[in-house]
Amino acid sequence: MVSIEHIARQVRENCDISDAKYSGMYSVCGLALRLRDLYRWEKGIEPWGVIPSAQILEWIDKKEHKWEEIKDREFQKLKIDGEEYDPFDTQAVNRVLKPEGLLYGAGYVHAMKPSFFLARVEHSLEISACNVYILGKELARDLFTTPTLLQGNDIFARGESMKYFLWDKIQEVSQSGKKALKCTLEFYGINEEEIRADARNIKDKLNELADVELETYIHHEIGEAHDDVFEREEWREIVGSFPHSSVEVFARGVKDILSDTNESGRLRHIIDKEKIGSLGLYVSFLRGFSRSIFPEIISSFWEFKKACDWGIIEEAREIGYKNARDYAQKLVEVYRTGKAKGREWTKEEIHRTLLAPLGA
Repeated sequence: MVSIEHIARQVRENCDISDAKYSGMYSVCGLALRLRDLYRWEKGIEPWGVIPSAQILEWIDKKEHKWEEIKDREFQKLKIDGEEYDPFDTQAVNRVLKPEGLLYGAGYVHAMKPSFFLARVEHSLEISACNVYILGKELARDLFTTPTLLQGNDIFARGESMKYFLWDKIQEVSQSGKKALKCTLEFYGINEEEIRADARNIKDKLNELADVELETYIHHEIGEAHDDVFEREEWREIVGSFPHSSVEVFARGVKDILSDTNESGRLRHIIDKEKIGSLGLYVSFLRGFSRSIFPEIISSFWEFKKACDWGIIEEAREIGYKNARDYAQKLVEVYRTGKAKGREWTKEEIHRTLLAPLGA
């Protein structure tokens, strides 16, 4: 018999090791936000729930002391039913766990931070030749959470993480995205005063928003699965060669826009299903290089609000895809040339030809 709690403790230990090694990748504010989320998750508090200041400060102090103790440890192999598994061998681990109604995820995220999670499977389905797993309660997670994740041909949709992700995005939306966010929240019957007063009173609306957006974000991963501009291994080489740098952020931004704007991606889904709320959130949350690469969607959104013509968004989608494809091809060209000239030349050339024209 597989001991679920024994497995969860091992995954949580690797989560702590990852957080200990990579907590420095976050800004002070970013780390504080993620620590609050992790506290809420550990204590079973909803993302918008109130947390006592004294208790969380004590918890953070203990967490940071533990990080100091374990930051030099290697990631632990997972021991399951008498066998040992590499913590990144998700296929082997999931062959054991899927019959138990569990799913395990492991991989490298922003700044090449290792990230792990363990969650219960609510149900699964197939969409566009991808196996989609809808996940519920999470038994282990680290500081970094993303609502959806593509591994091979499998898409993991983390319902619990989506709530934390959306709530954080709403709280930290940029000044340029606030007007679009206000319109979007009103579409869902939510006003800013309710959020500021006590969001627990509108938790049903927020849960509905999270459910709708989880479906929408799944189509970002479907778009990524069908992206044929970047070769997967070469793209991993690029981001792995420049971790925690503007080059990595740019490469991820280009890939995200390609995934969202191709024929199988998130915007295609939004247009086909006429999801006005999802379109508004897409515009609200777009920032950094993604916003610079795809500015057309901003002006098109406000045109759409006046005319309610989805053809405007479709035209913007096509332009966005073409521009992102051009950026991707130029990035790959510089990277390949740079293999003979060295890493520093490559980094400088990417900055000169691609990032500087975007104001970076």
